[in-house]
Amino acid sequence: MMKRMIAGGLLAAGIFMGCLEVGAASAEPVQAEKGKVAVIFFSWSADGNTRFAAERIAAKAGAKLYEIKAEKPYNTNYRACCDEAKPECHGKLLRPIRKIDGLDLAKFDVVFVGTPNWWGTMAPPVRTFLMQNASALKGKTLCVFQTNGGGGMQRVAKEFAEIFPDSKILPAQAFTGKLVRKSVKALDKFVTDRVTLK
Repeated sequence: MMKRMIAGGLLAAGIFMGCLEVGAASAEPVQAEKGKVAVIFFSWSADGNTRFAAERIAAKAGAKLYEIKAEKPYNTNYRACCDEAKPECHGKLLRPIRKIDGLDLAKFDVVFVGTPNWWGTMAPPVRTFLMQNASALKGKTLCVFQTNGGGGMQRVAKEFAEIFPDSKILPAQAFTGKLVRKSVKALDKFVTDRVTLK
């Protein structure tokens, strides 16, 4: 019985840590008009954790969904992808990305950006997108969310905010990848804690 109680407590703690927020207590939801919210994300695979989170967040926010894609996709083998991405992440290198069809950032007031946490930071295609569109995103209300293998937020939120010193940055959130499909309520709360649609 005691073992089951301990195991249950550890599972609850794991779910809590998987949905850990950064600075959410001080945030007030911003008001946004319908159609003025976008979710832009990069996901390593077609059924990836960041994709799942982005799709749910977009659905809850009534947002347009756009995907960042690398010009040269990463290796589909996980270990090979890690080896390929590691020097890019450590060097904060930019990886060329494809043009996102139909994306006009001028149409949006609030932009959510989704990324996997790779080596403690955002995936290089996400960094590329942010740097290429820094002027268009300046002054907008921005929010980053990420999925990870258990490392939590690490440098993702800090480095995201550093790119946009003149924008309103909503509290970031990290979701543990293996729990994200069981975290629909947390994904929905992530949205409603940050945006109220008019």
